Amino acid sequence: MPVDAALLTVHVLAVLTMLASLATDWIGVLRLRHATTLAQARRGVAILEMSAAFGVWGRLAVLATGLWLAIDAWHWQGWIIAGLLGWTALVALGEPLTGKDLRKMAKAARKADDDVTPKLAAKIYHPRLWSSVLTRTGVGAAVLAVMLAKPGLIPALALLLGGYAVGALTARLTAAHQTLPTAPGSPLDP
Repeated sequence: MPVDAALLTVHVLAVLTMLASLATDWIGVLRLRHATTLAQARRGVAILEMSAAFGVWGRLAVLATGLWLAIDAWHWQGWIIAGLLGWTALVALGEPLTGKDLRKMAKAARKADDDVTPKLAAKIYHPRLWSSVLTRTGVGAAVLAVMLAKPGLIPALALLLGGYAVGALTARLTAAHQTLPTAPGSPLDP
């Protein structure tokens, strides 16, 4: 098997790993949005931690193999530049926005005794988590469309901007309707 074919295979597998990480983020964030007990919150945090642990390897493998292929086989066409910009947006919307929040949530969830405290609730129901997962989904879908269609630079950038806009708008429209779920008798019960 030629080197480029092997790298393309690894690249596609790494993309699948990134998508699995995003799907795992969805599961974790949805669990957190519906958590009413400390045990439920801890499960949601654990799922997000698992995603963070394997997602980083997918992102790094996508970057390494994609750069190699861009230099060696594809010669920096417009769709490759847009794909790299999309990858950068996915990373920027993930780690800096939610990685820090996740570490704080995990620490607070481990320190909590029996209930979801108001301080922990503020962390696990923070709209930034929901916004990040929806916006990354929009950008990820756009990057996949760019990689499959291989358009020129301008249409590829338009796809990326459209994916970002759809994800961000969906997050804004749905986050406004979120209420803090509470269990009867919990410190969050109104």
